[in-house]
Amino acid sequence: MPRWHAGGGGCAAAGTGGERLIAMLWLCLHLPQFSLEALGDASASQVVTGRRGARRWVLAGAADRVMPGTDWGTVQTLHPDIRALERKPRSEREAMQALAAWAYRYGSELVWEITESELDYGLPCALLWVDIGTSLKLFGGLDALLADFDAGFADSGHVGQRGLAPTLEAAALLARLGLSQPVCDAAELPAALDGLPLAALPLEPKIQSALKAVGLSGIGELLKLPAAPLAKRHGPAFTVYLDRLLGRRPDVRPRFRLPPKYQRRFDLMSEVEHIEGLLFPLQRMTRELGHFLKARDTGLQAFRLTLNHGRASGGKLQPETVLDLRLASPARDADRLLRVLRERLSRTPLPVPVRSLKLTAEHFIEPPTGQGDLFESRAGDDEAWSQLVEKLIARLGAEAVTALGLIADHRPERSWRLRACDAPPPSPAAATSLAELPPRPIWLIDPPKPLSAAPARITGFERLEGGWWDGDDVMRDYYRSEAQGSGLWVFQDRQTQAWFLQGIWA
Repeated sequence: MPRWHAGGGGCAAAGTGGERLIAMLWLCLHLPQFSLEALGDASASQVVTGRRGARRWVLAGAADRVMPGTDWGTVQTLHPDIRALERKPRSEREAMQALAAWAYRYGSELVWEITESELDYGLPCALLWVDIGTSLKLFGGLDALLADFDAGFADSGHVGQRGLAPTLEAAALLARLGLSQPVCDAAELPAALDGLPLAALPLEPKIQSALKAVGLSGIGELLKLPAAPLAKRHGPAFTVYLDRLLGRRPDVRPRFRLPPKYQRRFDLMSEVEHIEGLLFPLQRMTRELGHFLKARDTGLQAFRLTLNHGRASGGKLQPETVLDLRLASPARDADRLLRVLRERLSRTPLPVPVRSLKLTAEHFIEPPTGQGDLFESRAGDDEAWSQLVEKLIARLGAEAVTALGLIADHRPERSWRLRACDAPPPSPAAATSLAELPPRPIWLIDPPKPLSAAPARITGFERLEGGWWDGDDVMRDYYRSEAQGSGLWVFQDRQTQAWFLQGIWA
């Protein structure tokens, strides 16, 4: 179930009932427990704490047990089972980028920020905006888009509140207050904000106190005051914020862009000694990687998993376990990536417990586009074959699973080789040239078997010469013959005039 009220709305895109086009509509996510969620565990028995001097307080945790801002000593007294975790800004940045990659499907303009509020004990405030105005027609209207968004967010493992407004600041304000009713027009903002408390604005404490001292308690009262005296008394930055809130001034912030490569680190809460304990974080990491690939509209055929084992009892850093994985064909499906990881880990013994995981992907390949067939399922068969090959490689190793490859050489015994199944297939140009060659038997005899005499009946004719560059020059005339119901591929050596059998057709 979604973590918020989905809400309705009167916003619509052009082409859905003749209503006007929404040029920009920001959907803002406020993530109050993001510091804890970024660590991979948002259970009720753990909280993230902050420290300033000797004082320590809760930054994020289960709201039904511990409120943010609560003194850590009080928490220990009331809930001795709760464990305190250290905040990790790097994990928060990586988790926010992963969430932004998922939200990319709802709009190409994204902004995110993680700040610390001076009003609330330095509590982190994580916000993610996505402009959904240009995607309303694609999803069939606002209600359909929000329903799809809610369903996807419910599976993300995050808790959040959303707000919708034509400006970044207004959407963030509504999200922090948990008001999901959309405001689609900047002209409607003053009326929509009129009844909201003044304390909801992210203003400096001294400005909040000064406004309260003159009798102001609501945002609507503040917006009715002239801008010049407010700027003179509280500084120009204050009125600039109000202008951005109402859309009277552009809010130029850096837009999120997908990084050129994928890298995600996951720190485990405790040491993990068995593979089963790694599957849950790997499921989350592969799901995030799948969102990243879909956002970039690409796929991958190789990626790397690094297992970090921390330090030994003597303090020496232990070597990492590095697993390089390849797919039989480019893909971006998270379940497929997880299956390959599971198979590889099942045959990889853990020398020492694992402390953290890192998943990286640097090279991307566009996956093949599936073509639906009315009567045949060739595409599905090819996909099933690729997944079988991947499973065998992950379980047995790449060196144990091979396929036939081609070499540009006219000599039949030199024109093939064994190649790894995860190597790229022949190019379309090579496949076309193969179709133009004369027929070849699949069963080749190497080395060719000498014949005591020339065959009684021969048909066809093909002359092959080559090998002068490596000292094994051949000059042969090839023919087709028959014996005991089988087709034979024979040749005469033009240098010695001897006959040989080199292939058999069943």
